[in-house]
Amino acid sequence: MGSISLQNAQRLTTLISGATKGLHLYPEGHPAVVQPLQQIYAGCQGILSTCNEIHMGIVDGILFVEEHLFVTPTPAVTELAIRLEEKQINGITICRGVSQENLSTFISLLAQKGVTGAEIARKLEELQIASIKLTVNEETNEAAETYGEALGVIRDVLKDIEEGRIPSGGKVIGVVKKLVTLTMKDPSTMIGLSMIKDYDNYTFNHSVNVGVLSMSLTASLGFDQTGIEEAGIAGFLHDVGKTQVDKQILNKPGKLSAAEFDEMKKHPEYGAKIISEMEGVSPQVAQAVLGHHIRCNRLGYPEWARKLPFDSLSEIIAVSDCYDAITTLRVYQNPMNPKAALDQIKTLAGSYLDSNMVQRFVEMMGKYPVGTLVRLDNNEIALVVRPNPANHDAPIVKVVIKAGGEMVAEPPMLRLADEAGNRYANIVAVVDPLLKNIDVARYLK
Repeated sequence: MGSISLQNAQRLTTLISGATKGLHLYPEGHPAVVQPLQQIYAGCQGILSTCNEIHMGIVDGILFVEEHLFVTPTPAVTELAIRLEEKQINGITICRGVSQENLSTFISLLAQKGVTGAEIARKLEELQIASIKLTVNEETNEAAETYGEALGVIRDVLKDIEEGRIPSGGKVIGVVKKLVTLTMKDPSTMIGLSMIKDYDNYTFNHSVNVGVLSMSLTASLGFDQTGIEEAGIAGFLHDVGKTQVDKQILNKPGKLSAAEFDEMKKHPEYGAKIISEMEGVSPQVAQAVLGHHIRCNRLGYPEWARKLPFDSLSEIIAVSDCYDAITTLRVYQNPMNPKAALDQIKTLAGSYLDSNMVQRFVEMMGKYPVGTLVRLDNNEIALVVRPNPANHDAPIVKVVIKAGGEMVAEPPMLRLADEAGNRYANIVAVVDPLLKNIDVARYLK
């Protein structure tokens, strides 16, 4: 165990969050500001009596204090995490010998709008406050690089199958393990990457996207790491059986004939057979792939498998498959925006899709899912990049088109509402990115 208890870690983060929020509402000398600062100082002194430093910060969107990760944060912890992310502060070190004045200065800087972590660090240096040290975020493409790696793995798997080889499960399992770690740390970023829609590489992107969404949903349901990994592998491989279906049927732009559809309906069983022969892949994955089109009312396909026992994994894949499919441009359909797609999925609950799984998926995605393009009441166009657990009507966004119509090349993240309830703007409508010629994936990578 570390030198700080979970209770003390929770209390420290709550007090810091409350003090920064208080500075937006009251002057610095007000008791609502002074009292939390005194309590923060007392708490730090208690901890530092047994160690030299207190370490806290953000790891891929999750707040930590020493060894404690706040994976299911309180509203106060969420607010502090968002604040640190906005200011691009990766780490805070509070050293033995810190004074109450030092802490007051730091929290006052932390509360200021528009001040970056780098600017706070420079100010602390100018004031010769060496007892508080900051580590400022460096941009990382780890999530996007791992997503790209996953695309390569899926290409290799499908190529092996088409050439008559049973692919190794090792590469799939390896990249899924990486994605599981990223998904558990920062599900919003991974869900954002699932909005990558490459028309020319639909098969590869769709497979990876279903895996990412399935992992995110499984994690939100409280599954352990093994369960999340199985969901990712099943999502990645859910359509491998289509390699055994005639490409003219797969790529037909019009409605399939009855005979063609009968052949298409065999892809789950083709896929399950291939997966059952892949070394290292669990039988639960093959069973989930077999059942991902069986429907919760058991009126789906393959018909012979309707009475077989299927667990929640097949239902997770079914919901994720449906969402990604209807948000993607295809020769036979225009894509739905994420919000409309959630509304559509709700209509399928209880028949095609499991009602409880749909409800959990909708809750996970939020009122305005990541990747939704919205119009604000100041006439700006913004892209939702993160949900806001404290206020579902005010997600974290990037303004991509200014009120005058100018495009923003590298838009920063901003909050539509701060802790004090002050609004930057309100969402008034959802916008079709195709009409605005917006590449959503570009801003989410």
